[in-house]
Amino acid sequence: MANTAKKSADGDASAAKTSQRNDSWLWVLTLLLAGAFVVAGLIGHQPWTQGEAYSEAAVGSIQETGDYVVPEVDGQPALASPPLYYITAAAVGKAAADYLPPQLLAADQAPRLATGLFLALTLLFTALFARAAWRSGDDVAVPAVGSVAVLVLIGTLGFVWFGHDMITDTALMAGMAMALYGLAMLTRKPLIAGLWLGTGAGIAFLSTGLFGPVVLLVAALLMPIIVLFHNFGRYLKGFLAALLFALPWLIIWPWLLYQRDPQLYEQFLFTNNIDLFREGFTLGTPQSQLQWLWVFLSMAFPAWLLAVLTLVLRPGALFGFAGVRAAVIVAVAGWALVVTNEATTAVHGLALLVPLAVIAAGGIQRLPRLFIWPVHWLSVVLFGGIAVALWGAWIWLLYQGSPPPVEGLDNYLPMDYGFHWQPAVYVTAAALTVIWLWLVMRARSSRPAGLLAWPAGVVMAWSLLALHQPWLNAAIDEGKLQKAVPAEVTELLPKAGGAATAAEAPGAAAAAPATTM
Repeated sequence: MANTAKKSADGDASAAKTSQRNDSWLWVLTLLLAGAFVVAGLIGHQPWTQGEAYSEAAVGSIQETGDYVVPEVDGQPALASPPLYYITAAAVGKAAADYLPPQLLAADQAPRLATGLFLALTLLFTALFARAAWRSGDDVAVPAVGSVAVLVLIGTLGFVWFGHDMITDTALMAGMAMALYGLAMLTRKPLIAGLWLGTGAGIAFLSTGLFGPVVLLVAALLMPIIVLFHNFGRYLKGFLAALLFALPWLIIWPWLLYQRDPQLYEQFLFTNNIDLFREGFTLGTPQSQLQWLWVFLSMAFPAWLLAVLTLVLRPGALFGFAGVRAAVIVAVAGWALVVTNEATTAVHGLALLVPLAVIAAGGIQRLPRLFIWPVHWLSVVLFGGIAVALWGAWIWLLYQGSPPPVEGLDNYLPMDYGFHWQPAVYVTAAALTVIWLWLVMRARSSRPAGLLAWPAGVVMAWSLLALHQPWLNAAIDEGKLQKAVPAEVTELLPKAGGAATAAEAPGAAAAAPATTM
């Protein structure tokens, strides 16, 4: 019997070491993929959308005039959103210009680093939020849940499509991730949780206005009610601390705006926010609801699918984990507000991908093989085909010096383009391709590790597009190609007179006809 007990103890120790080793290499892989995703395609191109052009003009006005209170676009106050993103981009751009040579980073590209900063903050706090959300009462977290949440988010289509854009919603996304991390810890560490919840809510407010704080407030009020006010004293302490930490973000810039011009203050607070939200509630037509359904299913894929499966496989998670409860409430309340209020745009959904990714992360280990196997092979076929096509085009350009003679290609890309050598981008794309191939060959298609082929494939494909970025830039300059929001989304952007017109809305398509990317 003693020998049996000893063998059991040895077996547990061995399993723990194996689990720790697996968690370590998954963290290394996650850091590599996250870093590559943030950097690839971030700089080296002109504005892809009118939303980016609007942001670039607002940042330029701050750099020229030094006015951080009221940036301008075409001589008009840019009050569609508060100026946090524009201020950050101007400050980052100035710092980069002061310390980096122009050969390494052009002055007009430096402000784009702000998007990379907010992307990195989003991924960091997504991992922290996942670890806090899936931590049980005995303070034990689900293994590797932070890494998995980051990988799910990286592999979500809306995050890939909008994440690198120079728009205010990237700052909103970072603020929401930070606030959710605080919300998940309210009953465990009230003061620290209040710091992150209040700071995140403040960043969300100074990014796009009332949307983020309203969604977070709804979640904060509903969370204790669902569990019948369990630990209400600690919860209330954390909530009051959050209000205290949020006050500087909520008061200082509006007060400075009021001191500058009371009419501008009224325009921002009432015309562009309170009145617009109050008057904008509508269920719309059945056609618009179907469009919104398509936007959600496509933009949040595959995070929404994995989140639903997690709640099915772990039905007690909503009541057993406070952070999961917060994620569910924010996701449901946020998407409901996006769908039913004309003051919001589809791009606001970018911030709501974080709670979906965190919910999804808790159920990956429990997914049935019947689900994992087809997803693995779909990833292999899809991203393998993309890799073959993009590497094939690059090799053709390398040896022939001109684009491949593919029928119809001239409708989308210029055919007088020559080869451009980008050594750093090439090394990155090659390394990510090798990593993807290694994962495909090493990971068993029937085990949860087989799902890694999807996020690794997304990052590989994105890096390969960066390899062809000069060609894509030439196509955009000629008007043949444009990174535009799908038609279903542009139809759901606010009309003139709203918080942002279609021309101002982040991610909005340009008015000129062009083929979408």
